[in-house]
Amino acid sequence: MGARLATAVDWTARLSRVGLCLSVAAVAIGTARDFGFAVPLDVAIERTLADVAPRDRLERQARAALDAEDVALARGYVELAAELNRPLSGETLARLAAAETPGASAWRSTRGFAQGFVTGAAAGPAALAGAVASDLTVIGDVRDLIGEGAKIARGEEHSDLMIALAAAGVGLTAATVASGGAAAPAKVGVSILKAARRAGTLTADFAAHLTRTLSRAADARRVDAAGLRGVRAGEGAATPALRAFGGMAGELRAASAVAGPAETVRLMKFVRSGDDLADLAPFARRFGVKARAVAELTGRASLRGFRTTIRLGEMILAHLWAALLWFGGLLAGAVSNLSFRAVRFAAARV
Repeated sequence: MGARLATAVDWTARLSRVGLCLSVAAVAIGTARDFGFAVPLDVAIERTLADVAPRDRLERQARAALDAEDVALARGYVELAAELNRPLSGETLARLAAAETPGASAWRSTRGFAQGFVTGAAAGPAALAGAVASDLTVIGDVRDLIGEGAKIARGEEHSDLMIALAAAGVGLTAATVASGGAAAPAKVGVSILKAARRAGTLTADFAAHLTRTLSRAADARRVDAAGLRGVRAGEGAATPALRAFGGMAGELRAASAVAGPAETVRLMKFVRSGDDLADLAPFARRFGVKARAVAELTGRASLRGFRTTIRLGEMILAHLWAALLWFGGLLAGAVSNLSFRAVRFAAARV
């Protein structure tokens, strides 16, 4: 019996030593190579939102949105809070309900839409929608060309990017009619980009990318102080503009179909590259009405912004007690035969 027990203890010790060596080697190699484990996207989203969206922050953000009459954003925060099981206060919910009543919505929308349609200003969600609507017609493009041309004539600071977008918009409006609507996606894209430029949601990085794209389609300097004369001189720019805006317009239209033109304009503040733009529609599709609220909280409007891997070192630190128990157990097993022999030797001496 004693011999069998000693043999079992010896084998346990040997296996424990092998396991200990393999575990130490795996941790060392994994840490050195920054090895990571894949995490499902939904798990990554849940983990990220749990960190960045505590109840008090959701409450503050929702109230700030209501103060700014941004009812859509406030609704996004309320829906997100409900999804995270962190319901907001009754006062905030009551304010949102009052803002969403038909009477309040109609007055706010009518006033803002008219202002945005006429001036192109994007002071609020309704005005932004009006500005986008005017840009979908040639009215907004002509208005912007005249406005920027007047600035040039007076020697004031003007926007070459806005001139190029408006010129492309005029050409694309004609191309849309001539092609039976084939150029409509590019026209929608130009309108969203112009609205984003006016609303201040066009990032510097993406504006630079856009300027490079436009420079291959039409030279903005062709539009001189007379404004419209430059457009006539560049009537042939519609076809290259279509090619230049093809991919970009498709992404913008896809995002607009999911979130709406006004929300797409607001989400553009998180777009810094073509890759970010490509991620906009899937992001809006995943979060729906909560999309902008999630983007404001995380600083990204891209599903790639959520960490879908976790580093080995982070996993060990997160489960430190489990790691200590594992290595402690292996270490104890590795020296178990020595302890067993020491006990037997001591017993034999007694």
